[in-house]
Amino acid sequence: SLQKVVLLNLKVLARISLHEVEFQRVLNAIVSLFSSDRRLLETRGSLIIRKLCVLLNAKSIYISLADVLKKTSTSDLEFASIMVQTLNLILLTALELSGLRQVLKNSFQTSASTDDRTVFASLFHCWSHNPVATLSLCLLAQAYDLASSLVKKFAEVEITVGFLMQIDKLVQLLESPIFIQLRLQLLEVDASYHPALLKSLYGLLMLLPQSTAFRTLSARLATVSSLQQHLGRASASPGPGYFQSGEQTTQENRQIVSKFEDPAAALLRDFEVVQERHARARQEALQNRSLHTTKVTSAANNSGGLTVVGKSIGGGHEAQHMTPE
Repeated sequence: SLQKVVLLNLKVLARISLHEVEFQRVLNAIVSLFSSDRRLLETRGSLIIRKLCVLLNAKSIYISLADVLKKTSTSDLEFASIMVQTLNLILLTALELSGLRQVLKNSFQTSASTDDRTVFASLFHCWSHNPVATLSLCLLAQAYDLASSLVKKFAEVEITVGFLMQIDKLVQLLESPIFIQLRLQLLEVDASYHPALLKSLYGLLMLLPQSTAFRTLSARLATVSSLQQHLGRASASPGPGYFQSGEQTTQENRQIVSKFEDPAAALLRDFEVVQERHARARQEALQNRSLHTTKVTSAANNSGGLTVVGKSIGGGHEAQHMTPE
């Protein structure tokens, strides 16, 4: 069958990709192929990427693909957004990516290694081509302060039907096993990360139109509000692995927090820059379409005018001149 042929070809490519230079060349070729054949990306993209992640190394595949997509030219920004959306859905749902998901979940813990943080930063830079994918990456990594700040930036993003559909899909994914830790963290009403987590989810709620996804998320958040009322608001006591605040903050945690604050601000700036590129590209595309439409209309009008004149002359009618009396 066709799928068996695809899998055999991928095994061959994986063998070739064992050499670092060929590895990058193969990934460049795959991205180029997806760019020129969107239907292939839609129908076989998930299979190809998941199989490569099994045959090679998922983390290396994703970081390398992110590097390729970061260099996307202005003319291919729409493709970059679609590609990121595809990669993100695979990341959130595929069993083959469980190891990478765990790395990302660790990336904002106090025990995170430099490599863990680098993985998150590398993906974030690329994921910025797609706002909803970027938000889901932050939620997966439990970077709730960053997620909360990101949701505020959505006010500057063009809200399209596609954007709302992606938000709807994200809400569905929040109800899946992948985000069970996030849902349980909603119970930790006194944890230091809880306000940012709530703001992120309420921000999603405010973006959604009245729909099934809206009602689902609203019901989830209403449960948390009810829990807060029952428990009352005790003094904050963050769970393990999260930064404490106020006088409870240790010198070690202060150093860790300072390491995260500047990178987080830089990540947000990168997101803004990428989204500005997308906005300019959309504006240019709109202007080009408008200019093309104007030219076509003008040409049609001129053609119509000549036809009328031709008929008039061919019919033997004399031109009438208006002269002042």
